[in-house]
Amino acid sequence: MRRQPGSLEDAIIAVLGGNVAMSVAEVRAELGGDLAHTTVMTALVRLNDKQLVTRTKQGRAYVYALAAPAGELPALRAAIRMRNELQSRQAPDRADVLASFVAALDPDDEAVLRKLLSDNDSKAS
Repeated sequence: MRRQPGSLEDAIIAVLGGNVAMSVAEVRAELGGDLAHTTVMTALVRLNDKQLVTRTKQGRAYVYALAAPAGELPALRAAIRMRNELQSRQAPDRADVLASFVAALDPDDEAVLRKLLSDNDSKAS
């Protein structure tokens, strides 16, 4: 039986939500069922490529952990998409993308962005 697209990744994120780094075998055991080791490994590698999990060498194998607390993953996903969009653009286009994004913000979100930028400037000084 085929899974819904993204459901394995969602299940893996739920397993890793305990904030404990786990090996492929440990994740597979927690998922239960009859998933192949390579299926779980491929999903973990893809989550690592998407920057949603981190991978650390431990002995001969890797262990995986969430890149952020589970509740912060939606914000992390959005930030990654925006960074990827900006990185795919040339300098003038980057400014256009940012200008378009800022122009579409509602006043409350614009105020939050201004505060975040101000706080970031204060930390850099």
